[in-house]
Amino acid sequence: MNLEITSTKDNVVHVAVFGKVTQDATSRDVDPLAALLGAEVYALNVLLNLRDTEMVDSSGIGWLLVCHKKFKENGGRLICHSAPPVVANVFRLMRMDLVFECAANAAEAEKLAGVTSQE
Repeated sequence: MNLEITSTKDNVVHVAVFGKVTQDATSRDVDPLAALLGAEVYALNVLLNLRDTEMVDSSGIGWLLVCHKKFKENGGRLICHSAPPVVANVFRLMRMDLVFECAANAAEAEKLAGVTSQE
């Protein structure tokens, strides 16, 4: 799993996920979001773009659940968006669509996060 910051504005950070969402290839002691954005990440609104995600396994779901809990505890929000059908189906099958905030695309995710467009 590779994470990349695609944009940052105020307390909203867009993060793209590439590859497989799994912790099997990484140390469970390393928090990928905190490594990318610092310890204060869980107080921010993070819009997680899943468009280029190949798959998500149980360890990836576990990681997302831990992240979700940390965001709730620290006043931030994790909003997943643009999930490809294979990932969206896993979320639905495991009922994670009832736990995670999910949006169809980046614009809907920004709306959920309270981002107002400046025109």
